[in-house]
Amino acid sequence: MNRDELAKQIESGKFREHLQKGFPAEIVSRLDQLRADELKKRLNQVISVPIDLSGEMSHELLELYYTASWYNIFEKQNLPRNASVFEVGAGDIVYIPKALDAYSAGQGGKYVTANLNLELSRGFREKTAGMQIDIEIIPDNGANILNYYNEESFEVIAFHHALNDIIQTVIADLEGIDTINNNWWTIEPQLLLAVMEYHNTGRLKDAAYDAFIRIIDTCNRLLKKGGYMVFDNCTYAGYDSMGYSSEFHSAYIDLAREWINEAQLGLEEVEMPSYDRKWWMVLRKV
Repeated sequence: MNRDELAKQIESGKFREHLQKGFPAEIVSRLDQLRADELKKRLNQVISVPIDLSGEMSHELLELYYTASWYNIFEKQNLPRNASVFEVGAGDIVYIPKALDAYSAGQGGKYVTANLNLELSRGFREKTAGMQIDIEIIPDNGANILNYYNEESFEVIAFHHALNDIIQTVIADLEGIDTINNNWWTIEPQLLLAVMEYHNTGRLKDAAYDAFIRIIDTCNRLLKKGGYMVFDNCTYAGYDSMGYSSEFHSAYIDLAREWINEAQLGLEEVEMPSYDRKWWMVLRKV
């Protein structure tokens, strides 16, 4: 999301009550004291390529950037306050349930994710304890979500930094890498290098396209007519040194846009002027 616009919203106090909830009191106080121009400068330092988490308040600013960006998408698309959201590949990141909890304002929002990794699910439950929205973690592959919910059950299907996880999981299945019982962060280098091997040898689309489109098609069936499929992406530091390309990773939204358009699934892209198309994609089910 446009950092100038977001900084002004933070300065106005729009997100203080909900999205800054849980931050240390001294961080909340610091944010309250900063003017929009300084907030924008600090957001720009963090939301860079790659993401820079070395500075003061960087982790809180990263969370605030994403929770506020998703909150604003819900608001701009005029979602009902009791909207149902299904997130693909949440892991233990809770930006989207936190945004939905704030947007729902106690009016009955529902959040569902699917997660087979037991360690990540435990972390997710700990971080979302106390939220007012209804939260459900399905211990299954997200591709099987229609075994649990009927078609056209959700207003939003969310992919926060999930495209890479989907592709990594597809390649892991082909390579026999266990992503369920292992610590995700321990096996991540192996997953990334496997993806790069397929990319560098020109085999990635042949290997991953069909499985990827099946997941998107399943999510499309799960989506209500007029509902939204929302994707974001970002690139973290430290991976190029292991042989993984930040340039490749930074192009995941464009890769997904190309593959989804090719598949002709009845999804149209929504123009979001405050959101960079390189890092965000909002699709509407027509």
